[in-house]
Amino acid sequence: MRLLFINSIQMFAGGEIWMLRALRALQKRGHKVWLCCRPYTELAERAVEAGIPVKLIGFRSDFDPICIFRLAVFMFQNKIDVVLTNMDKELRNGGVAARLAGVPAIIPRRGIDYPLKNRWRYRFAYNALATRVLANSQATKKALLKNAPWLEEQRIEVIYNGIDLSAFVSATSSSFRETRQIPAHAPVLGFVGQLDERKGIGVLLSAFELIRARLPDAYLVLGGEGPLREMIESEAREKGWGERVVLTGFVEDVAAIMHAIDVLLLPSYWEGFGIVLIEAMACGRPVITTDISSMPEIVEEGRTGFLIPPGESSALAERAVLLLQDEALRARMGQAARQRVAEHFSHDRMIEKLESLFVREVKRRTWLRRNSILEA
Repeated sequence: MRLLFINSIQMFAGGEIWMLRALRALQKRGHKVWLCCRPYTELAERAVEAGIPVKLIGFRSDFDPICIFRLAVFMFQNKIDVVLTNMDKELRNGGVAARLAGVPAIIPRRGIDYPLKNRWRYRFAYNALATRVLANSQATKKALLKNAPWLEEQRIEVIYNGIDLSAFVSATSSSFRETRQIPAHAPVLGFVGQLDERKGIGVLLSAFELIRARLPDAYLVLGGEGPLREMIESEAREKGWGERVVLTGFVEDVAAIMHAIDVLLLPSYWEGFGIVLIEAMACGRPVITTDISSMPEIVEEGRTGFLIPPGESSALAERAVLLLQDEALRARMGQAARQRVAEHFSHDRMIEKLESLFVREVKRRTWLRRNSILEA
């Protein structure tokens, strides 16, 4: 098949990582792939480095005629079979272009559990342009349908995000701890993600203070960047935590951190999917996160980790201390976590389902066209 993914985001985060990994895997399976994105972005640079052909376009507004024309010409010339979009703006521009170019399958991907707005632009885009809708969890699917009675439930396909298990199983913790001067047997809690309010950073720091009162030797490793970094550094100084709080900055080698910690904490107020939970679980680490969004679909309460109410620092601290003090429980949960990822969240499983969706949708639309039965 000939596949075009469209992404107009200027920053580089989870959705962009997902696209690059999916495109590279589909390319290895023999499909011809392209990525359409903005020029001078990290996404474009990383795509080129990964050997993914890139079409650069400056996205401006909804239904931009210049953007639509350029996309339609590209799709027609390259005989694109499937267009997958990342945001609603891309669907409204790329979807119109795909219809003009005769592309069989137009699939918007929703990676965050925000409901659709009940407005004509959304009804037009999802009913008249999209042939199928891809959601990354049942929670996202439910959110899509919340304010959209005009969207048929059976048109939404759920495919969980997946990771390359081999990259996480083979990593070790020794080098990371040595580099950061963390004792080999010290209890270490971890967090990986954007250092911002939605991730519950304030809750995390309040919980760490409670944890330190019971486990003075505990460390907290925070991987990532964000607007709250200075606040974290300031609070660490005020509390006298010193080297007990380790800020790594942007994380390239996530597996190294996951193997270096004992428990991952993710007290988010909202999440798109929580891929770091899967990454920690693949390394055999139990996780503690909030009972929101798709988190209950990832974490089995009491078996692979714990789910707590959002904003509850005391509950977070209680569960963290329990796991840090009970090595046998930690090992048992970690083993169950690794097994769950292998069964439900592997990258190979995700790509197989994605490929199957594309094949089915292209065949279905081709059959409909040949029989002159066109969907709205």
